[in-house]
Amino acid sequence: MTASSKPRRTQAERSAATQARILEAAQFLIVDRGLAHTSTQDIARQANVSRGAMLHHFPSRKELIQAAYAGMLCREADLLRSFTRALKPGQNRLKALTEYIWERYQSGIFQVSMDYLSEARVNETELAYVAAESQKFNEALNDVWHVELAAFGCSADIRQAMMNEFMCLVRGMAFQSQWRDDPVYFQNMLQNWLLRARSTLIPAKSAG
Repeated sequence: MTASSKPRRTQAERSAATQARILEAAQFLIVDRGLAHTSTQDIARQANVSRGAMLHHFPSRKELIQAAYAGMLCREADLLRSFTRALKPGQNRLKALTEYIWERYQSGIFQVSMDYLSEARVNETELAYVAAESQKFNEALNDVWHVELAAFGCSADIRQAMMNEFMCLVRGMAFQSQWRDDPVYFQNMLQNWLLRARSTLIPAKSAG
């Protein structure tokens, strides 16, 4: 073997690479076009694979979309954990975390979730799948949120209630932003929530 030659990939490695390419193509298209306007033919074309190769890995559109959605949520959970690990001591961690979550909810995952829910709402099995996969992301969110807010000294119940309130706010903002292009409006809502949140958290810390 010469220094410039590369070892041949195994069949398992080639298969994994093809599957990853198909999932990447599916994720790109459902974010770019919406779930309803993304066909398996479109995905095969985007991934540069034959329809037969795609069906070998994902025998149905349902299985392909499920895998693509699960992968997106898993990546969002990993990104969230990586973001909080990179926060610096002394940084306003609550502000950084809330702004990061709002930014990510404008990146496509929220729109995909809404599309998926729209398709799944009349199918009990599909709806249960969406709920189960979303819960995996929520677990990462819960872990990060409780760690960050524990420094204020408030109880776990208060931390959970504030996270639920904030996520309802962000989801509502993300929904409204589909037709309202007004960054200042949304930033004001976010900053108002932060002011109120700190007024709740700081006394809890002082009382401890």
